[in-house]
Amino acid sequence: MSEPPRMTGKTYQADKPFRTMRGHRRYVFKIAETPQELADVHRLLYRTFVLEIPRYDDPGTDFLVDKYHERNVYFVAVRKGRVCGMTAVHDQPPFSAAAALDNPNVLLKLTPRLIEARILAVNPRERFGVVFAGLACSVHEYAKSSDYRYIVITGLTERQGMYERMGFRPLGPPRLRGNRHFVPMALDVSRLSKKVKWDLDRWNCRVGALAKEK
Repeated sequence: MSEPPRMTGKTYQADKPFRTMRGHRRYVFKIAETPQELADVHRLLYRTFVLEIPRYDDPGTDFLVDKYHERNVYFVAVRKGRVCGMTAVHDQPPFSAAAALDNPNVLLKLTPRLIEARILAVNPRERFGVVFAGLACSVHEYAKSSDYRYIVITGLTERQGMYERMGFRPLGPPRLRGNRHFVPMALDVSRLSKKVKWDLDRWNCRVGALAKEK
């Protein structure tokens, strides 16, 4: 069996330090750094986007390396030493969201303080609020501490309402990609609603005490 790449993703420089580890009960939320964590990320991508939701051809291995791997920062949820959920961010064009926009130049108005969050994957047994909330809050905290203003995503239209409750707003109409419709969306980190701020503060309070014990 061939082995997945052991290299890490790009290391970003932040004006303020990002807390790389946060705990909630059995879970730790952090940036993937070790070879084992990155290998788990590649295998989780394979199980999710090759076997479960076929979006990519089978590479003939049990792992899938994202096309933006060398520029990605991977945020992971770790349970019992293994990655059970992940998402990735990067700040370098081209952005995946551009393919979902009638006018990709819309993104130019948001740069250079823009990061794109993409390829969310979670083990089926872990697909409940804690893992998703932990990953989402980790990305938000990272964007804020690294002085990014906008977070861009390409979300499924059936989940658009959920993303709008998180503060995301459409950048254009939905676009058919494969057999699913996706909508490009952006969140202005500097203009969060009181409800979104309250949700973020509540999450950070729940995990803050455990994080100090790590």
